[in-house]
Amino acid sequence: MSVMTSTPMAFTLNEAAATARQSPSTIRRAIHATDPAAFPPPLKAKRDGKGYLILAADLNAWLESLPDA
Repeated sequence: MSVMTSTPMAFTLNEAAATARQSPSTIRRAIHATDPAAFPPPLKAKRDGKGYLILAADLNAWLESLPDA
């Protein structure tokens, strides 16, 4: 018997934006970013045909990399 968790393994760009409470354009800029010192810092993503998939672990690591207030 397998147990399903309520947390998805990966998010679409719009799902990642909603989960992180960021705009889709910020997530898109982060995917294309290369400079870790800039805002937003780079976010790892996988190509999925027409869009992107962001692994939950990568989204969490990206959120942790944001500067503190």
